[in-house]
Amino acid sequence: MRRAIPLLRRLRPGPLQLDCLLAGLLTITGEIEVWRGSGAVHERLATTLVVPAVAATLAVRRLYPTIAGVGAGVLTAVVVSFWGDPQVISDAVAYFCALYGLAVWTPPRRFALGMSAIVVADLVPGPKLSFDNQATWTLVMLVVVLIVRRGIRDRDERAWLAERERDLGAREAVVEERARIARELHDAIAHNVSMIVVQAGAERRVLDAESGSTREVLQTIEQIGRSALTEMRRLLGMLRSDADDPLAPQPGLGDVPKLVAQVREAGLPVELRVDGERRALPVGIELSAYRIVQEALTNALKHAGDAHATVHVHYGGDSLELEIVDDGAGGVARAPRGGHGLVGMRERVALYGGHLDANRNPSGGFVVRARLPTA
Repeated sequence: MRRAIPLLRRLRPGPLQLDCLLAGLLTITGEIEVWRGSGAVHERLATTLVVPAVAATLAVRRLYPTIAGVGAGVLTAVVVSFWGDPQVISDAVAYFCALYGLAVWTPPRRFALGMSAIVVADLVPGPKLSFDNQATWTLVMLVVVLIVRRGIRDRDERAWLAERERDLGAREAVVEERARIARELHDAIAHNVSMIVVQAGAERRVLDAESGSTREVLQTIEQIGRSALTEMRRLLGMLRSDADDPLAPQPGLGDVPKLVAQVREAGLPVELRVDGERRALPVGIELSAYRIVQEALTNALKHAGDAHATVHVHYGGDSLELEIVDDGAGGVARAPRGGHGLVGMRERVALYGGHLDANRNPSGGFVVRARLPTA
């Protein structure tokens, strides 16, 4: 039994196969209905030919919904007009299934053309049906098809909106969970590792020259701790971001001149000044410094108006200092604590125990000053 269930699932037919099976079944039952009923021989012969043709439209309605719907409608209209209603239930089932495909699975233009063809065929006068009956049937059929089309379209749209809301809710939940994990990592692990680094460095500085081996051990602990903090901060940055970043090298201070050139091309004159002894810094500090400069220049480009900006990068003995100043009149409208950009800058600086000052410049414009410890 356990082996039979997966086999039955694999043999389960799909929607197209089910339509073909149903079309074959309706053809057989329809022919039985025709030849067991009453009526003239020529009427039976006409119905005998029409039943498999209408059933065939059911088999192809998913592939060609317009052709199937128009074919079933026109064939049925011709039979009813010239030979009367065949009173075949199987034929009626196939007819309505084909019309359903036309109503639900066709774009508006094809639907309008298809229904127009069916209405014209229904209104063609014939010897077996009066025009009043034809008009009444056509009107009822048209109203029903329009109601079905509108109802199914509304249902599909609501389902699409509900699915989109579920995806958005799931994405927001993932982002919130990642932010929570990042906060816990920062509060629990990063803080403790920072204390280890600080205490190892403080103890190493007070040891005398005779404790060479102990000094080397403490220096190793300090270096390993700093490397762990760097990796931890990179991990925190990945957790805080909900974007699918490509696998590319992260920018650093060496990319700031290129960034300044791009901002100049965008319309904001920028002057770059770098002083101090340039040296290699941890990857996390390089990335944070670049992002701070990028965000400050982006804000100046958006809000400063007709202005100039200056970027000053200073390599200190135990810190990296950044200053981004613009003299635009738009600085009055920028609150120092507003916007996600300033929040992101503060988080980056806080991760390294630094300091950020972002405020209006008394002489006009806006100034961002950041200090990132490097030792």
